[in-house]
Amino acid sequence: MKSLMATRRNGLLWGSGASLDSTQCHVILKHIFYFVAEWRLFCVRGELPEEGSLLEVDCCCAGLRSRGSVVLLSSQQGLMYLWTGGKAHSGSREVSKRAVEHLTQTCPPELGLSKSSPVKVQVVEEGSEPAEFWTALGQMDRKAYDCMLQDPGKYNFTPRLFHLSAFSGSFQAVELQSPTRLPGVVMPSPFVQESLYSVPQPALFLLDNRLEVYLWQRGQPEQTESSASAWSCWHAERRCAMQTALQYCKEMNPRRPPQAYLIVEGLEPLTFTNVFPHWEKSLGPHPQGDAGRVKLTLVQDALAQLMKTQYPLEELLQSPLPEGVDPQHLEVYLSDHDFQTILEMKRDEYASLPDWKQIDLKKSKGLLS
Repeated sequence: MKSLMATRRNGLLWGSGASLDSTQCHVILKHIFYFVAEWRLFCVRGELPEEGSLLEVDCCCAGLRSRGSVVLLSSQQGLMYLWTGGKAHSGSREVSKRAVEHLTQTCPPELGLSKSSPVKVQVVEEGSEPAEFWTALGQMDRKAYDCMLQDPGKYNFTPRLFHLSAFSGSFQAVELQSPTRLPGVVMPSPFVQESLYSVPQPALFLLDNRLEVYLWQRGQPEQTESSASAWSCWHAERRCAMQTALQYCKEMNPRRPPQAYLIVEGLEPLTFTNVFPHWEKSLGPHPQGDAGRVKLTLVQDALAQLMKTQYPLEELLQSPLPEGVDPQHLEVYLSDHDFQTILEMKRDEYASLPDWKQIDLKKSKGLLS
């Protein structure tokens, strides 16, 4: 029976510049566990062969990345697999090779290794894995990660990430920089999932993955009587973000701009989550009926929906409301005919009423809960 696995935040780091002795090994442990796990999986990170790190991830196929390398280790069996994805860049391959050399030379006891019991290393390429490799991961499941074996594209680029916000008073796109970024060096996974949670919600991020662009949305304002201003700002911010994403794509390639997709927290596709070295599924609330589903919407379609200014009454009374509709001001989306029929007055008459009378009238007509 397998015992408790280490937290995924456990990591092994070696190298820190030319001044560090190559035999030194530093273990980063945010949480301490005593365990004996039969198999452990580590994502290899780093840009230079002299410096790198191992990030422990869940020991299953979902931890594989076609643009990177992983170390699958069983200290009990004295066996280590170095698995490299089919789209791994030459620099990433060299870093992972040096990582394994370092592990076999230093035998960190934190990984259950010992110099008195040498570990056997088996190098594995994506697409040529032995049956024992898949057994260690539970079972073979290439659909659990973004497998690129059949992808003819060249992945010699570094993804870019921008935080989009109007918090400062004007809409801005601020690029996040990886602390280990090096000019001219390809980094397949420069960011971690926590980068998306570095700001309060609601939040918007643009991820440029070269072949496609994603606009990621997390959260939304609460629906309360006092939140009308927050909703108005949020809709305006989302409109600016969508327009920015479309313009960004046009500037990337004016003749054939990449597709831009709107995705929400918890419903991300593998092509998005696999840009990160590890992805933990959101446990937050999802739209009704959407839990566990991937939801992709073209940004241009979402923007057209958000810019819509008029809806039939039945659409305004359904739940959930159409995208971009302010739940505190449903009356503004009615046609003039529907407005006068339902509220029994013209818009200018309604506008002359005090706020409390407007609220009472909307409640009596079912336009406000």
